[in-house]
Amino acid sequence: MAAVAAIISLSCTTDATRRGYLRTIATTYDTPPRPAIIVPGFGVTRLFDPVAHRYVWGTGRATFQTKYEDDLDLPVDAAGNIGHDRLVPQGYVGSRGPVNIGWQLMEGLRKFGGYTPDRDVFPFYYDWRLSARENATKLDEVVDRIRGQGKVDIVTHSAGAIVALTYLKLGGGASKVDHLIMIAPTQQGVVDAFRVVVRPERFIRRVFTAEMVETWPFVAELMPEDGRFLVDENGGTIDRDLWTAEGWKGIRPVIPRQLARARMLRNALNEHPIPSGVQVSVIAGDCVATARRVLMRRDGSFVFYQSELLADEKKLTKVLFDAGDGTVPISSANAAGNAMIVCDGHQGIAADPTVHRTIIRTLRQQP
Repeated sequence: MAAVAAIISLSCTTDATRRGYLRTIATTYDTPPRPAIIVPGFGVTRLFDPVAHRYVWGTGRATFQTKYEDDLDLPVDAAGNIGHDRLVPQGYVGSRGPVNIGWQLMEGLRKFGGYTPDRDVFPFYYDWRLSARENATKLDEVVDRIRGQGKVDIVTHSAGAIVALTYLKLGGGASKVDHLIMIAPTQQGVVDAFRVVVRPERFIRRVFTAEMVETWPFVAELMPEDGRFLVDENGGTIDRDLWTAEGWKGIRPVIPRQLARARMLRNALNEHPIPSGVQVSVIAGDCVATARRVLMRRDGSFVFYQSELLADEKKLTKVLFDAGDGTVPISSANAAGNAMIVCDGHQGIAADPTVHRTIIRTLRQQP
């Protein structure tokens, strides 16, 4: 039996084996047809304080530091207008840790696709706290800098899709982009955008407090398309539209102007189709139960994960959860249909050899 098990294990195709295949194939490639730009999602770009000369987000040290002269909250005036601070986007979060998507995709194209960094594949470092409209303008600057007289390809992950879609539909990018590949895109929003407001995200000692998060326009822009996603303990929809300040009453204070502007952006994205000259591909995961609605208990607490359901609440599983990647339900990722479906989680999908192979074949237009 031991001998049989050894033979079976040696015959299995592991991810390491697949990566070996991809490296071999990569030796046959010539120069890529167009430059590619990587646009990862929320939290993946480091933020640097040029005055204090230190990273405020995105390094190991920044997960232990708790106080900064200029922290992650953005300034808000009396009218509810969001301003800017002095932090600047600078580099991706590294190759280790839970938020390494930009690095993974850059490395995938380099190792397996014959792309040379800063010649054929370029990172887009952006301030993920700011509005997708503002970051779409920054993306246009990068595109113009590298495309010459031709076009570029854009590869996004998660919330990076909203930046790219804003650029293509509303920011004049249609004539400058050939392919758009969206991996685990938040096309119809995610309840995680609500979660980070009502349940502070912790990274060792670093915490995204509610007071910080409510000043970030991008979070509001990632809300679920249907703002009535809260359900009661009987599974009925609670009459709260969380796209309005009224809907948040009794939960926590919000900035009404922030919500209104976010809703305007999402409406504009829904009203404008993908430009006909841009080839779009979607890759999405469907193996992890993923929240599409949120249980709001009578005591004011919320349920975002199956493991948080009490015994008498498990009957709500099908109401609350959908197939997805653990962050983006398939209904949001595959809003336009025709996605390639893989069995992977939200972070792992960016390192999946099958996904890398699909990206490379698509960009190189291989049959």
